[in-house]
Formats: sequence, structure tokens, C-alpha cells
Amino acid sequence: SKERRYTMEFDHVLSVRCSVRRYTEEPVSEEDIQKIVKAGEEVPVGHFDFKNYAIAAITDKKVLRLLAEENQALSGRGDPIYGAPLLLLIMNTPEAREDSIKLNAGIMAENMHLKAVDLGLGSICIYSFIRTLNQEEGYGKYFQALHLPEGLKPAMAVAVGHTPMVQRERRFVARIPTFRIDGKG
Repeated sequence: SKERRYTMEFDHVLSVRCSVRRYTEEPVSEEDIQKIVKAGEEVPVGHFDFKNYAIAAITDKKVLRLLAEENQALSGRGDPIYGAPLLLLIMNTPEAREDSIKLNAGIMAENMHLKAVDLGLGSICIYSFIRTLNQEEGYGKYFQALHLPEGLKPAMAVAVGHTPMVQRERRFVARIPTFRIDGKG
């Protein structure tokens, strides 16, 4: 049936989804950027709080290089987006419900991550450099260089790009304890 076909395709996306840390210099097409951003916009934001979130699609090489340089200087860990040519920055306003920000941003990130896989692109969800931005005074020149509306604050990010890695299905291994409560005994 048609419904079954879609389920199998989605299961395939889930089985090849992985965090990619190697990218080529090939830019992500504008069409693919729009599809990935749309996937992030199609989430069910808690309390219908859409007005307090925004997504920035960043392909400016100067801004991405500044992010890598700042991260290297502060953490010694190098480029947090591994040279990806596209960074999708999920942000919130100060009015966003504090108890829902990470949840909503995480759902947006995962939707974009899965769409990138569906398009044959590599991607990785990232929080480390955002945590640094929130904790280190004087950090964030890359964020200031975006010239975004006042008050927006990064909550989560997804790096996307073409990758030399081949998408491979992973064998499923249950790693999270799961309990079934059915009331039958």
C-alpha cells in the first residue's frame, strides 16, 4: 500500500541517519536549504509558541570561519561544524518559555537533520559552541556578525553539507531500556 511505502522510506532515513564530521567544499543548493529549513518549521512547537523562535541559514564563509576561530581559541577543539558549508542556527527570543526552549530547538534540529539525510547530505546537530556562547564573556563575534534582530539567542544548531562518506544502513541495536505497560496482567 502507499502508506507502507512511505513507512519503509522513513525507516531507511532513520537507519542511515548519523552525525557527519567530514564535508566537501561543495555548497548546499538553495533548493535543498529551503527544504531543510521547511522541515525545521514543520515542528509542533510547545504552547504554539512559534513567534518566539527563528532559524538562520548561514553560508557566509567569513562568518563560519570566525565561528571556527573563536571556538578554537576558547576550547581548543577547532571547528565545531567540521567545515560544513551550511549552518542552521535555531534561536529563541527572551519571551520563549524557558522550560521548553531546548525541547523545541531539539525537535527542530532533528527534523532538519533527518531532511538533510533524506536529501543525501551529511549533517550533525550541535550544541557545544552555543553552550560556550552562553558561558564565555566576549565570545560570539560570529553571532554579532549575523546582524540579526535584537534579542535572539542561539539554542541549537545543525551543520549540513555534502560529504565524502557513503550513507550506510546501520543494524539496529536497542540501547535504551524500554518498558511495555499494557494492563494485561
